[in-house]
Amino acid sequence: MSGVTLPRQPSMPAALVRKGAIPAALLAALTSPLAFTTLERLEGNIKRVYADHLAGGIPTYCAGRTDWAAKVGTPLSDDQCREVNKVTLLEYGYAVLGCVSWDYLTARRLIGLTMFAVNVGKEGACGSQAFRAINVGRIAEGCALLAFRYDGTPNWSYAGGVFVQGLHNRRKAERTLCDDT
Repeated sequence: MSGVTLPRQPSMPAALVRKGAIPAALLAALTSPLAFTTLERLEGNIKRVYADHLAGGIPTYCAGRTDWAAKVGTPLSDDQCREVNKVTLLEYGYAVLGCVSWDYLTARRLIGLTMFAVNVGKEGACGSQAFRAINVGRIAEGCALLAFRYDGTPNWSYAGGVFVQGLHNRRKAERTLCDDT
C-alpha cells in the first residue's frame, strides 16, 4: 500500500526470552478481545492517516500507531487496522513484560499497563514511579500513580504542559484495569 508501511509482528525480545517462559495467560491477554476493545476505545481506531496535533503532528493511524513516514490521508481497511493494532499490543505488551515483575501481573493489569505504555511510550512507562511501585509489590499505589500524583493532582494527563481531561479520563481507565482487585 502506498503511503503506509504496515508494521511487522514483533518477535519476542531477547531480554524477555531470558526472563523465562511467559505465563500463557499473560501472553493470551495481549491479543484478547479485552485488549483490542480497550485499545480501540482509548485510542480510537481511525482508518486513515492523520496528523496528531497532541503529539506534535506525527502521522497516526488505526489505534494510535505513529510513523513519521506515513502519508497523511492514506486510507486503511478494517483488516489492516486489526493487524496494526495486534502489532501495537504485542510490541508494547512485550515492553511491559520486560520491565514489570510477572509476580505482580494479572491479565487485566497487563492490559492496563500496556495501554499506559502505548500512550506515554515504553521508556516513560518502564521508568515511571507507577511501574517501580508495582515491581516492589505496592500494587494499589502503583496503579493509583497512573492517574494521580502522591499529592492527588492528575498524573500523566498533560500535553504540552496543558491539562487534557481526555488524557486524565484515560489514566483513570488504565488505573481501573491495573487495580483489578
